[in-house]
Amino acid sequence: MKHAVVMQTDFGTDNLSVSTMKGVCRQICPELDLFDSTHAIRTFDVLAASDALVYTIPFWPEETVFVSVVDPGVGTARKSCVAKLKNGSYIVTPDNGTLTYVKEQIGIVAVREIDETVNRYPTTRDVHIFHGRDVYAYCAGRLAAGVIDFEGVGPEYPVEEIVMAPYIHPECSNGVLTGMLNEATEHFGLVGTNIPFRWLAENDMVYGDKVHVTLENDGKTVLDEILPLEKSFGFVPLKAAFVFSSETSTVMLAKNQGNLVKDLGLDYGPSWKITLKKA
Repeated sequence: MKHAVVMQTDFGTDNLSVSTMKGVCRQICPELDLFDSTHAIRTFDVLAASDALVYTIPFWPEETVFVSVVDPGVGTARKSCVAKLKNGSYIVTPDNGTLTYVKEQIGIVAVREIDETVNRYPTTRDVHIFHGRDVYAYCAGRLAAGVIDFEGVGPEYPVEEIVMAPYIHPECSNGVLTGMLNEATEHFGLVGTNIPFRWLAENDMVYGDKVHVTLENDGKTVLDEILPLEKSFGFVPLKAAFVFSSETSTVMLAKNQGNLVKDLGLDYGPSWKITLKKA
């Protein structure tokens, strides 16, 4: 049985590179189903790549082969790998922090370094800046088409050696919740966090309550307000900010038909901290 290949990169939507990756897969097997997840991941941001994977993977069938190419260290000694997940899917990626959230939230049962003597596109061996095409797409295509099995990827190494990127882990202490902004999209102005939404109820914060929210960037306060906790946008006035559950059941902030990200100049990543407590 052949399996789908789902690709995500930081290449941008106006880049020809993704087309060549798909072409490599189709050379291996013309019947392969190839899909784009996103090619708009922030450049060089391995945590954003990891976040995109944990968002997408649960909604695809077992044994789907995901290709993730956010690779600021391309051509260097960092490992190229295939991770086998607890749900039966695979990720083909540089081992550079991209697997951080996947390992913690989905689970990785085994990881293998790609043997480039076998699983590399044969005519571009002197090219060292496009492993997305020459290594990851090629290996993914072979795996998805059944040309190789997981053992055929290359030598296994301990899951404990997978590179983990540093970030602000969510914490709860005495009714105070802290975590990291992991999304700040300008399109709808959504502000995502890594704090589980269920922690609010576990700390006596329910729909209809007011929540004291603080946002900081490198220790500088950007927002310090009391916001309502509601189910969805229509429960607050137009342009009003509020707290709610994201589609991945984490704490999220936004404005009803407004744009919190643009209004406050928000961004995301390990320098952006959020604190919540009942008002």
